[in-house]
Amino acid sequence: MPAPTHLLVANPMAQSGRNAARIDRALRLLRAAGLGARLLPTEPGGKTVQAVRDALAEEPYRCVIAMGGDGTFREVAEGLLESPRRDAVTLGMLPAGTANNHGLSFGLRAGEGALDRNVRVLVIGRETRLDAGNLEAQDGAGRTVARATFFDSVGYGIGAAVIAARNVDRHRARRLGAAALYRDELVYGGALLRTLLSAPRTDVDCVAEVAADECRYEARLTELLIRGTPVYAGGWVVDPTARHDDGLFEVIPFPTRRDWLLRATLGLSLGPLARARLVAPDAPPGTRRSARIDIHFRVAEGDAPPPCQLDGEEFPRHERASIEVLPRVLRLIVPAAARGTDR
Repeated sequence: MPAPTHLLVANPMAQSGRNAARIDRALRLLRAAGLGARLLPTEPGGKTVQAVRDALAEEPYRCVIAMGGDGTFREVAEGLLESPRRDAVTLGMLPAGTANNHGLSFGLRAGEGALDRNVRVLVIGRETRLDAGNLEAQDGAGRTVARATFFDSVGYGIGAAVIAARNVDRHRARRLGAAALYRDELVYGGALLRTLLSAPRTDVDCVAEVAADECRYEARLTELLIRGTPVYAGGWVVDPTARHDDGLFEVIPFPTRRDWLLRATLGLSLGPLARARLVAPDAPPGTRRSARIDIHFRVAEGDAPPPCQLDGEEFPRHERASIEVLPRVLRLIVPAAARGTDR
């Protein structure tokens, strides 16, 4: 039997083990299409990054495929980015998560019903280049407290607060044994509603000094969003003009909760507004594009910095941040119709 050319990274234990059947089907479809594939199960605690690096060092895979949500994509992409073979290996997607920002940004839907089509995309192998970002988080004195790589977004304020509330609700549901009934979509919805209706908070509704390349300004914010792809929160096209391969991130300020909610409504890529083509055609007001962004949050004594999310997951709070674009560092397989395909 020929050596496998594709490495499928997925979590067989997800959804109480029901994901194992989906993974088996994906492997059968890949092999039937002539793509020899081997499964690499994800590992907890961020160890998937090193597992991907090790697998790429041991075998001459041509493609590594992330099957799962945005968190799985980030760990697989980071493992590939850290590999000496990153220029020789493509990155594929079989989306299976709730938000699926990465897949939707390139026209790939999640779920079993989309699996056949997504495998065909891998067979065709149309490529584009994907920017990544480096985040250096610092305390108020400028000391580095954390570093991370991201491929979708970093956000501060209300969006990150929603994610934190979602995680609390999800943990409660699991503790009560209701995880099978309490779907992630309901968790998101409940967390969003509760956060929007809550009283203003000094950490969520904050003031920041932002330097985007040569432009420096101070702003009162309910959210500051830095991103490189169009889709956010599973269906919100924040900036339809955004490109994933231009070496620039969009720096998007939302001064008030009303601004944030209005833009979210007008930016939905699904639903009646989208079908009526009543979605916002341009970037939100105040958007800037930059290859380097420096942020300093004004935190009063006794207050906390704003909540932070990185690629849709909670990230430690910090007062200062330096963000730098890594331009066109990964070869990403996307549908032929996706904007920016190279070949």
